Amino acid sequence: MTSWEKEAENFLVNETEFHLGFLPSEARNPLTMHLDEDFQRSTAEGVKTLLACDLALLSHFRNALERPEYASLIEAMRHARKIVFSGCGATGRLAILLESAWNETHPEKARVLSIMTGGDFALIRSVENFEDYQEVGKKQVEELGLNSEDLLIGITATGETASIIGSAREAAARGARVFMLICVPAEIPCSRLERCRELYTLPNVTILDIPIGGMAITGSTRMQSSTIELLVAASALETATGCSGVDYGEAYEQLLHSLSTPKSISSIASCIDFEHEAYSKHRLIDYQPNDLLIDILSDTTERSPTFMIPPYKSLDEVDAPEPWAMVRNPTKSTEAIWQELLRRPPRCIAWTRQDYERANLAVLLQKGIPRIDTQALMRIPLGGELPIRNAIAVPICNQPEGALLIQDQSIGSKVVPTPLRLFEHLRMKLVMNIISTGTMVKFGRVRSNYMIHLAISNKKLVDRATRIISELCHVTYEQACRELFRTQSMQTCKNTSPVAETIRRLS
Repeated sequence: MTSWEKEAENFLVNETEFHLGFLPSEARNPLTMHLDEDFQRSTAEGVKTLLACDLALLSHFRNALERPEYASLIEAMRHARKIVFSGCGATGRLAILLESAWNETHPEKARVLSIMTGGDFALIRSVENFEDYQEVGKKQVEELGLNSEDLLIGITATGETASIIGSAREAAARGARVFMLICVPAEIPCSRLERCRELYTLPNVTILDIPIGGMAITGSTRMQSSTIELLVAASALETATGCSGVDYGEAYEQLLHSLSTPKSISSIASCIDFEHEAYSKHRLIDYQPNDLLIDILSDTTERSPTFMIPPYKSLDEVDAPEPWAMVRNPTKSTEAIWQELLRRPPRCIAWTRQDYERANLAVLLQKGIPRIDTQALMRIPLGGELPIRNAIAVPICNQPEGALLIQDQSIGSKVVPTPLRLFEHLRMKLVMNIISTGTMVKFGRVRSNYMIHLAISNKKLVDRATRIISELCHVTYEQACRELFRTQSMQTCKNTSPVAETIRRLS
C-alpha cells in the first residue's frame, strides 16, 4: 500500500469524527445553486444573489434576540471579571475583532479578551492543523489563567471545532461560565460527535444555537455564519455594558437595504469587475483604508485557504508568490499597523518543543516548531518595509455618517452608531466578502456554489474537499477521498488546489 493510500485509509477509518457532511452548516444553500451562472449573466446579478443570503439572516437574528439564552448571555457578561471570545479561522478573527473594538472604546479596561486558535499570527496566515486538537484550546485558556469569575464564549459555526471545544472544556473545568454560539441545532453535533456530547452536557455550559442552514459558498463559514455570530455577540456585549435604545434587528435591516439599492449593487459590481480585470492583467491590489483595517485584513487573509491564492508572505519568503490583495499603509511601520489593528501588543504563540510535548501536541512538530511567534508576525510586512510590488493602490474610506467609498464607488449609506461600531464593521465585512467572493467566482474558482479551489490544511477541509469531489464527479465518498490523497501525492506545485486538480482529472 502506497503512502497516499495509507493516508486515505487512515482518514476514512480513524477520523470519522471529522466526517461532517451531516451538519446543516455544510449543506448547499438553495439561493446560490446557480451562483456561477448568475455571475456569467452579469456581475450585478451575482451580487444580488449573494446579498439575498445576507438578507435571509434577518429573521434568524431577530429570533436570536428573543431567546432566553441570549438574555442569559447578557446577564453573564454583566457579572464576569473577564469576557473571553474563543474562535478559530473566521470565528477567531471575529473574536479578535470584538477585543479590538472593545479596546478602542475602553482603553483603560482590558476586560474583553480573545483566543484565536494558533494565536494572533493566524489573523494573517492560516496555522495548519491547530484546530484539529482540543489540547491547543486547552493550553491557550491555561495561559490566560481563567477562573470561576470569568466567562468564555466559544464561537463555532459547526458547533464542533476541536480547538474551540478544548478551550470551552478547560474554561468550564476551571469553574468559568461557558456559552457556545453555534449555527446548527445543538442536538445534531451531539448526536454524532463525542467531543460535543462531553461539553454540551456540562452544568456550567449554555448553548445558544442559531440554525441558519448552508453558506452562500458551501461550507465557507467566513460568510453568513460569522455575520450572524458577530451580530449576536456584539449586540449582547454592547447591551451588557450599558448600551440602550438600539433596535439591533432594525439597524441590520437598514444596513441591508442600503447595500441592496441599485446604486450600491452597481458600485459593488464595479469593484468586482475592477479586481477581476486587474488580476487578469497580472496586477495586484493594495487596499489602503482610512479605518477598520482589521475587517479588510480578515477578508484578504481568508481568500487564501478558501480560493487557494497566495497568502500574505514573510520577508524571508523571497521566492514565494505575492498575495493578490493585501492591506497596506506605506506611511507606517508594520509594528504601528498591528498596534492600530489590535489596540494591544500581539498575543502570539511562542511555545517550545517541551511546551508542545507537555501539552500532548507533539503531532504538530512534524515539520519542526511552528514559526508563529511575534517575531514571525512582524516579518510579514504591512507597512513601509514592504518592497515595491506591481500593485494598484485602492483607497477605502469608511464614513459612518455616509457611504462606504472604495476608490470612486459609493456603497450604502449612514449606519446606526453603536459603542463598538458594530454596523460599521459589519458593512465593511459584508462588502469585502461579496467583492472577494464575486471576483473568485468570475475567475472560475467556484462551480455552482462549491469552492473547488481550496486548501486541505486540516481534517475538516479534507472532509469538505472529499464531499465536493464526490458530488461533482459522481463517485462515492471513499473513492473521492482516495483520489484526493492520490492527487496530493502527485502534485509538485503547492499553490495548486488538489481539489480542483482531482476534479479535472476525474472529469
